[in-house]
Amino acid sequence: MSLGLIYVELFGPSFFELTFDQNLARYPLAASFAKRDPVLRTILLRRTEAAYNQGGWRAANGALKLTLAAEVQVYADDEHINAMSRADLALLLKLENNPRACKAYLLGGAETDEFLDARQEIAEVSAAERAALENGFDRQQAGNISWTRPSDDEIIEADDLLGSGPVAEVTYDERKAAEKYLDGDATLTCSASIKKKKNLVAMNGADAARAERVLIANTGKIDLGHVLSKLCRDKGSGLACS
Repeated sequence: MSLGLIYVELFGPSFFELTFDQNLARYPLAASFAKRDPVLRTILLRRTEAAYNQGGWRAANGALKLTLAAEVQVYADDEHINAMSRADLALLLKLENNPRACKAYLLGGAETDEFLDARQEIAEVSAAERAALENGFDRQQAGNISWTRPSDDEIIEADDLLGSGPVAEVTYDERKAAEKYLDGDATLTCSASIKKKKNLVAMNGADAARAERVLIANTGKIDLGHVLSKLCRDKGSGLACS
């Protein structure tokens, strides 16, 4: 028996769990999904609670988005997936001249009160993500599609492919910066990601969507509480940290 189950048996539900549905109501689309899919609700609860315990509401909100992406968005059709990619590229290009903010967005996502100079681009990303979520949930519930989680090797292969063209090639220094993750140089990390996104958008529609789904699945592994604990120490990141 896990420590979590032992805790529940001894002490009952946590305050976070008891108020989960009330808090989730602030996100009507996610609340609607959770109401219709009890398994998804449980996944959302556990992952957001873990993030909250480590990084507060900013982390919990981000974990909600990452979980919905990895569990629902990946089922969206190619058109919706590729629309997200184009919106994301526009936002990265908007943040390109502020590398610390660009890196913070890449690793920590964005809330509506963050990166104010890119408010319009963030709104367009959010709209594309919502549309993909609705489409993905409907397709997932219909049960007429399949999705196999990519292995680590497949994720590495997709990342290498995106770094090699057809529009731009990621340099050795950019690749190393991206590999360093939180410790990577912000300018190089940002430029590497922009090149990869340009390459992805330039690909054939079906191939681009397939690659984006692999990237989305990989973001589901992010420990957002840990990421924000470091990013939020950078006052120039643009994140709305408490």
